[in-house]
Amino acid sequence: MLKKIALVLLSFVLMMLSFAPIHVQSSSDAAVTLNDSVDVSFPDYIRFNLKIATEITVEDLRLHYIVERKSYTAVTQEIKVAVPVSSQSNISVNWIWDMRTTGSLPSGTVIRYWWTVSDNNKNLYQSEQSSVRFDDDEYNWQQLNENNVTLHWYYGDDDFAADLMQTCQNALQRLGEDTGAYLESPVRIYIYSSSYALRNAMVFAKEWTGGVAYPAYGVIAIGISNSNIEWSRKALAHELAHLVTYQMTSNPYNDIPVWLNEGISMYAEGELEKDYEYYLKSAVYNDSLISVQSLCSPFSSYSEQSYLSYAESYSIVAYLIEEYGQQKMHQLLTVFKDGSTYNNALLTVYGFDLNALNELWQDYIGQIYVY
Repeated sequence: MLKKIALVLLSFVLMMLSFAPIHVQSSSDAAVTLNDSVDVSFPDYIRFNLKIATEITVEDLRLHYIVERKSYTAVTQEIKVAVPVSSQSNISVNWIWDMRTTGSLPSGTVIRYWWTVSDNNKNLYQSEQSSVRFDDDEYNWQQLNENNVTLHWYYGDDDFAADLMQTCQNALQRLGEDTGAYLESPVRIYIYSSSYALRNAMVFAKEWTGGVAYPAYGVIAIGISNSNIEWSRKALAHELAHLVTYQMTSNPYNDIPVWLNEGISMYAEGELEKDYEYYLKSAVYNDSLISVQSLCSPFSSYSEQSYLSYAESYSIVAYLIEEYGQQKMHQLLTVFKDGSTYNNALLTVYGFDLNALNELWQDYIGQIYVY
């Protein structure tokens, strides 16, 4: 996968909801009016505002919110907001979600929220649930939709977008034909005019960041310019494959081996690039291949070892597909989705474990590059 950084800060749509009364669910007969608004400033923060008009004595005030994403547990964040002591009849409060301290969310994320107020008699007042959408409104985005993929772009003509959409469809077709994997739910892809433009839409972006995938949100953000179109096509196919693999294998128990995750994404790009093949071939000649067992864990940060790890992952996945076929690979993904361990998944589908896979694959790759 393209080098990941912590959650990319693609902006909330700069969105001002005008103050308007909100219906209140109450455990008492007291008259309480809650007026709510949200201010969003991409990429730095979202501010939740509340005005309360009431004769009650407010003792406790809380904001509750839920970030919409794929999850196996319902997580509601609860923020206790300090109650001003200067006035009890007309209260104004706010809470700022500072993305620079918490990390951010991908563009298009929806946040549902509501407020609760408690008085000195322990009566509870709750506002209706509202929502705000986290979008980058810096650009005039256009959209192109096809086969569960929505492409958002703001520069370039229709042919440019059609070319990138075709890249996505080709990758999906290759994955479907060779692994049986497919998109189970829609994904969104945001195309920035360059890596520089992408990094400007992020908080604390690394200087090498060119693209990132957010599997749980079904989102990809990537910088693409005409000067790097060939790299961009491969990078786009790579990141899209990560979303497909996530949807096919996500479960609340275990992750899949890194070599399988990255290998499928490398496979989606097409033939292995010469630079990667060079590292793979050299490792075979020098008897310095990284074991399949070691490739289950995150890859080394050293460039040569990283290149070799990606190349080997491609080769392992290609070996499994070529030797055992699409149905077995699809079955492997399905077994992982049930939460299987690495060895049990391989034993269930192929009849061998990681150690045996390592021996079989190294013999296979040795015949290609040595004999």
